Order: sequence, then structure tokens, then C-alpha cells
Amino acid sequence: MLALLYILGFIVVMLPIIGIYFLYMPTLSSYSNTAANDIQSSASELEKHVRALCSTSDYRNYKNKDAQKEAVDYIFDQLKSFGYNPIIQNFEAAKEEYKNIIAFYGDPNKERVVVGAHYDTFGDQHGADDNASGIAGMIEIARLLQQHQPKLDFCIELVAYANEERPFFTTKGMGSYVHAERNVNDNVRTKLMVCLEMIGYFNDQPGSQSYPIKFLDKLYPKEANFIAIVGNLSNHFAVKELKQAMKKTSKTPIYSINAPSNIRGLANSDHRNYWHFNQNAVMITDTSFFRNPNYHTKNDTPESLDFKRMNEVIKGTFYAITQI
Repeated sequence: MLALLYILGFIVVMLPIIGIYFLYMPTLSSYSNTAANDIQSSASELEKHVRALCSTSDYRNYKNKDAQKEAVDYIFDQLKSFGYNPIIQNFEAAKEEYKNIIAFYGDPNKERVVVGAHYDTFGDQHGADDNASGIAGMIEIARLLQQHQPKLDFCIELVAYANEERPFFTTKGMGSYVHAERNVNDNVRTKLMVCLEMIGYFNDQPGSQSYPIKFLDKLYPKEANFIAIVGNLSNHFAVKELKQAMKKTSKTPIYSINAPSNIRGLANSDHRNYWHFNQNAVMITDTSFFRNPNYHTKNDTPESLDFKRMNEVIKGTFYAITQI
């Protein structure tokens, strides 16, 4: 009986500690000043891509096929200009055809790191942060790969997804669901999927950051001046590894969370579909509606973004995915 009491006492003491570890991760400092000076990412390139995607003839929502074609053509042409041979992954949703754009750095027969972002918008809005910022980041990573030519023992698969937004969100009509399912069916070995979802909005004002659970503001900043890496309860080691690598290069503070995927906001992008197929996936995000007041409004414009800090995020992401 005494031994049982000791065991129960140990569990009671350790459970909160373990919970905090998985939720917050063991690093409390914001970032390291040991930046990799040889990574020449470009804030101006990121801004160029965001502005181009926000300048289509109409909004990039699922109804406006001409505007979506313009966005697809722009992404395709940018990847091709860097020396890739991009392909279009066609699929049907709600009896209409939609397109993912895919490019490979390295041998697709090897294990892959997937870096993806969605190009569609919700309704009639420009979608600068949501999610032209993520697409711009993916395109800039594609450029950096060709510029630096890292020697990797795996393939990096770059993907631009259709249909992340409603009415397709959470359905099999999401471009990322189609992509994840096809990779699984084709027996693709996925080392990691990195979802770039809203990475350009920052605010240094106290109280500008909110959270899905109130007590999280005791663990994380109250200012919306950081980028977050989001994982589920099964991939805390991947989150930790990615975070440590990003902190070596990015001057933007990096925080992370591993928590149940049913917590509000944690599964609100394309990484959710890789989780569905038991793939190792994370989301890199500015936390979306937990900080950005322009979310799903016409005020989500390029002028609202901080391209210098966004550039630090991409510099860190590029370094991290080539080191894991």
C-alpha cells in the first residue's frame, strides 16, 4: 500500500510537469543571435510574391476560376524560373476541377520533406496574410534551395494547395487531403510535412496576442511579435528539432506548442490532413485569428504585413528543413 501511495504521489507531481513540457517545450529564451549569414533570403522577394497574388483580376476564392488560374500560373512560372520542372496535380471537388502545384528539389524516390501552403482565399478578400504569405514563403524557399544547392539525403517536395478554405475545409476536397492521400497510396516516405499558414502579421503592442486557452498567456508572450511552430502530441521531437534549428538563424522569436489537435486553431490548416494519415506534420504560423484583426476581411492586404520579420521566419525555416 505504501508503495502504491508513493507511485500515485509521483504521478500527481509529474503530470503537470510533463504537460508543460509537451505544451511549451524546454526552451524559454526567444532566439539565438547566431544567425547563418550565408542565407540570403529576401524580404523584397516575399513582398513581390504577396503583391502579385493579391493583384489577380478577382479574389482567389474557389468560385473565381480565372483568378485562381492566374495564381496557379504565377506560382508555376516562378518555380520554373528557378530551374524546377513543376507539375500540376489535378483533382475534382464539388464537381469542379482544382489544381495543386508541385515541384521537387532532389530525388522524389527518396524520403521527402513536404513544404506546403494554400493559395486560395476565403470569400472576397485579398488574403495577403491568409495565405499569400505562406505561398510567398514556399516560393522563396524554392529559390533558396536552388541558390544554395544543399546536399541532402532526402527530397524536398514543394506544394501549393487549392481549397484550404471553406466550403472545402475539413473535407476530402481540400488540396492537401488529395496530396497527402496520394502520397500515402503511392507509398511515399514522408520525413516531415511543414505547413506555412499565415506568417506575415506581427504587432509589438501589449495584449495584441490571444490564445485558445486563457492560461497560455502565462507561458507565451502577450505581444504578437513571434512565430509559432504547432505540433500534435505525437511529434514533439520533430517540433523541438525544427525549433532549435530555426532559432540558430531567425531573429524573429520562435515559440512552439504540442497539444491535442482538437484544441481550437491547432488543426486549422493543411497539416491536419497529414495528421489524418498519421504523417509527421507541423504548422508554422503567426497564429492567425489569435492576433490578426484582418483575418478573413478586406483589410488583409500587403500593407498590413511585416516583410522583414516574415523574411526572418523563412530564413529560419529554410535552414531548419535542410538540417533535420
